[in-house]
Order: sequence, then C-alpha cells, then structure tokens
Amino acid sequence: MTVLEKTAVNHETKSSKCSSRFWRVFPHLMLCGSLVAYAVLGALIFMQVEGGIESSTDQEYRIFLAELVQIVQNDTSNGSRTHSITVNNVEKKMKEFKTIWFQSPSRWHFFGSMFFCCSVFTTVGKLVLKCAE
Repeated sequence: MTVLEKTAVNHETKSSKCSSRFWRVFPHLMLCGSLVAYAVLGALIFMQVEGGIESSTDQEYRIFLAELVQIVQNDTSNGSRTHSITVNNVEKKMKEFKTIWFQSPSRWHFFGSMFFCCSVFTTVGKLVLKCAE
C-alpha cells in the first residue's frame, strides 16, 4: 500500500468516526433544542394571553383589605373586645376572600411564563400545582 492509499483509508476512518459520533449526539441535541423552543414559545404565548389584560379585581381586593384592616383597628381600639372576638370577626370577613385576587396579570412576565411552561413538561409541575391549592 502506498502512502497515498494509507492516507485515504485513514481519512475515511476518521470521517466515519466523526459521522457516528454526530449521529449518536444529534437526537439528544434535538430533544434539548425542542424543549427550549417549546418553553420559549409557550412563555411568549402565555405572557400575551394571561398578562396582556389589566386586572379588574385589583380595586375590589384593595377594598377588601381596607375593610379587614378596619375590623382589626376597631376591635383593638375598643378595650372591651377580646382577642377571640377579633379573630372571629376576621374569620367572618375572610370567608368573603376570592382566590381570583391572587391571579394577577403582572405575574405573567416572560420568566414567570417560562417557569410555568417548564413546570408543565417536568414532574415539578405536579408539585407546584399541589402546593398552590
């Protein structure tokens, strides 16, 4: 075998090794790339859908908080009221609390939306949803 033939065989062997390495890594790179693309696209969509509107409940929530503070202030300024009466009054008022007040559109910024998308395709999403309840 001549030097030229040996070089050609070496070149073909290196090329086939490189090709096999590429095809071994390529599916993993595509999976990671598709997850990143899914998260970014989903974050942009959720940011526009959920965060694109003004909250109509902000004023209602602030009124509720003011009424709650008023109850506590009235009960603590009145010396004849006991701690248990104040707690009972606050409990009655808290029954009017609406969970929609925690769903603020300002929370749907890009990274908040990205976190939501990533929690959807991981098992962490199940934990986050259970903890929120």
